[in-house]
Amino acid sequence: MLEIICLAVISLFVFLLVARITKKRGKKSGAVSHHESPAETWARAETARIVSARLESDEADVATTLGGNPDPDLVSRIEKAVKQVEIVYERVPGNTTSADIRVEVTFEDGHTERVVKRTSFGELPETVKNEFATNGTAHIFRPWMFPWQK
Repeated sequence: MLEIICLAVISLFVFLLVARITKKRGKKSGAVSHHESPAETWARAETARIVSARLESDEADVATTLGGNPDPDLVSRIEKAVKQVEIVYERVPGNTTSADIRVEVTFEDGHTERVVKRTSFGELPETVKNEFATNGTAHIFRPWMFPWQK
């Protein structure tokens, strides 16, 4: 009788363990991935260019770090130098097919560097296009987070 109880307890333990592992794996594979729009890809590249020039670092190294493969030393330098990065989407007056994208990198010393690109609405993130369509606003401001801050 004791053997049957032990066998039942062990079977229950194994079942719960397998169920827990399967549940965790299901969450990972079911996670929603964020597809980067062409505008966001451009903004990341411009941020890498601006930051690498300011830090006097190799642009490819900064781009790799901003692309999600962070170098700890470079992350520390970026964190010390950069206060914030913001992307501003601006509707072009009188034009329903184009928008301006502005990347603003503000450094800890108060200096801000900006770069602007005119692009088609098709390259904008879906959330930005929807906000332009529903709110009729002329400017949309989005903070840009470093990969290690997400």
